[in-house]
Amino acid sequence: MIKNFFSRIKAGLSKELPETPIKASQETDSLTTIKLESDTITDQENLEEQETDENESSPELESQFSGSFVSGLNQEQQKAAAWHGSHALVLAGAGCGKTKTIIARAQYLIENISPPERLQILTFTRRSASEIIERVKSGLGNKAQGLKASTFHTWCMSLIRRAPDLFGCQNCSVIDRDDQLTMFRLLRASSPDAKNALLPKAADLCDLYSFARNTRKSLRLTLEQRHPESLDIFDSIAEIVTSYEDRKESRNYLDYDDILDVVAKQIGQQDAVREWVSSKYDEILVDEFQDTNPIQWDILKPLSDSIRLFCVGDDAQSIYGFRGADFETIHSFGNRVNGSTVLNLSTNYRSTQEILDISNWLLSESPLQYEKKLVAHRGNGRKPSLHTFSNEWQEGRWIADDLLKARSEGVLWKDNMILTRTAYASRALETCLIEKSIPYIFIGGRKLFEAAHVKDLLSTLRIVGNPKDELGWMRYLMLWEGVGETTASKAVALLSDIVDINQAIELVANISRVPSKSLEVIREAAKFDTVLECLKSSIRALTPLLENVYKTQNWDKRVRDFAILEKLAHRHSSVLEFLEAYVLEPLYVDEVDGADDDDVVTLITIHSAKGAECKRCYVINVSPGAYPSSRSMDSEKSVEEERRVLYVALTRAKDELMITRSGDFSSASSVGNSTDPYSRYFLSKLPETLAEDADTRLSDKPLEKEGLHKKSFSRPSTRIDIE
Repeated sequence: MIKNFFSRIKAGLSKELPETPIKASQETDSLTTIKLESDTITDQENLEEQETDENESSPELESQFSGSFVSGLNQEQQKAAAWHGSHALVLAGAGCGKTKTIIARAQYLIENISPPERLQILTFTRRSASEIIERVKSGLGNKAQGLKASTFHTWCMSLIRRAPDLFGCQNCSVIDRDDQLTMFRLLRASSPDAKNALLPKAADLCDLYSFARNTRKSLRLTLEQRHPESLDIFDSIAEIVTSYEDRKESRNYLDYDDILDVVAKQIGQQDAVREWVSSKYDEILVDEFQDTNPIQWDILKPLSDSIRLFCVGDDAQSIYGFRGADFETIHSFGNRVNGSTVLNLSTNYRSTQEILDISNWLLSESPLQYEKKLVAHRGNGRKPSLHTFSNEWQEGRWIADDLLKARSEGVLWKDNMILTRTAYASRALETCLIEKSIPYIFIGGRKLFEAAHVKDLLSTLRIVGNPKDELGWMRYLMLWEGVGETTASKAVALLSDIVDINQAIELVANISRVPSKSLEVIREAAKFDTVLECLKSSIRALTPLLENVYKTQNWDKRVRDFAILEKLAHRHSSVLEFLEAYVLEPLYVDEVDGADDDDVVTLITIHSAKGAECKRCYVINVSPGAYPSSRSMDSEKSVEEERRVLYVALTRAKDELMITRSGDFSSASSVGNSTDPYSRYFLSKLPETLAEDADTRLSDKPLEKEGLHKKSFSRPSTRIDIE
């Protein structure tokens, strides 16, 4: 089928496209790597301003495009966008225009090969999906109507909702992590080993379970790798996990991982399902391919027999191994996808060459062969600086003072980004920013649908959408005075065999402690046909109740979130779709508050900074014992992922890069000592030519004890009065 498909594609292109010479091995598992050279290139990843030069793009390639977007593509990007062979992996270095390329690919396909509804773009965030769709539409207008871009989870859920019978998921509700934790807590509490210190906490059990599923590993192997100290009580852990799965199935729940797993298994095991999905698409375009995990690959691989894959990513930015992402999926693409081709994008539009030089050097020190050397389209600039401090407080004070200095020179707050490994590692810095009255925002903050008051309000909609939702019932009933966990548990125990919302209300009404008013609220909300009216009904009924619950917990700020929910609700046609949309693609409060428009410093974790960039970047705590982390020293795989984490941080900077670290160490005393963190420290052999060295520890002067004073006193009493 795939041969016929590609023959059809090639035939359709023969009048428009010159054949691209390719050296391909005759072996079925061969990998063809094409290095596309370009002397002059014209793109910026964020597409703020574009310079043009008549020599930058190829006239032959320009003739292949009927859209105006070709003027923004360099030769590497044009080759990728107009690729007409089999499956392709575009290895795009940091800042090399991968987003522009995948957008151009979609535009090219719509203009020349496939109608937009036969393309599916897969991303890893809501923002990326929205950006790609809007930029394709801005270039093609109504021609792009019907094009879909979404996360893996949203796409898989859309397949399930379109054909629930094929996937065996009729009337299922999606539960979020908070719901999962509630279930694991209840099951853990009933375990014979509940008081055993070796039994992982509910959050750890949830993480173990999710990691095992996403990596396709057994529970025992996952436990051996992540919690080996708990192997002696493996049977108790297995019983908890099995009970969790039993409860999910009996209540028609789908957790976050089920959504992918159900689709992957049905596509892999049922020919009818695979054929149904394949019949809907000509090509699947995958952004950030390096972040895919084994379960996501299990979805794509069977489809590759009949659908072309066009994947874009950067193996040097694969940093989500702790979530199950598999580095080998992108690194070994050619061995996994028969007849595939790798195209390279190597010209960087974001940073100056000096910033790229230190980033290139970091990768060159790796035993892995990245074969990546980025070249700056912008040319030369300021050399990065490496600042060493005695402790994190001195580090934080210097950063705050440097920000103030830059501000006095006319730099906007929003032109500064501070990258930290973890939120914990930035606490001293945050204190210094507050003391200096420097406005900042921490990215990775509160998710709107995970806020307690929002979950309380939406519990009514959960019940309306799925009357068997015992977690929704538990949360809702316990809002009402006189109803505790015991009473709520008795109520939900009656719901296993119900058929509709009215039967559920009648059964719960038999529990004497459940207020009749609480059931009237549910009955009233269930009357409405639209999500918005159902939500408004719940807001009217529950606002007085929730105000009493949260009156001492910033209620004035919390209640404003309800207006945001109303704005979101009108976009959706069903209650379950509304709830699922923001479980699958979490919405952060700052996304709807418009915080991005404020003139503030951005403090962000590196794992949240993928795709971000800023004129001035501070990468903090790049100290021995942190890069790599002392916890990862025993695993070469983990050490290399941490190298990639630092690479991602360094390549966010456009104009200025400041690297800071602290501690009492010296390269001279540490080299060769295998027990010292410096022996594996990524910057231990950093050439002096790549960064300006500023070691402030050398100027630190210890406090001198003053001589005797004319008078001396005894220590004053600091005891409290007892009576």
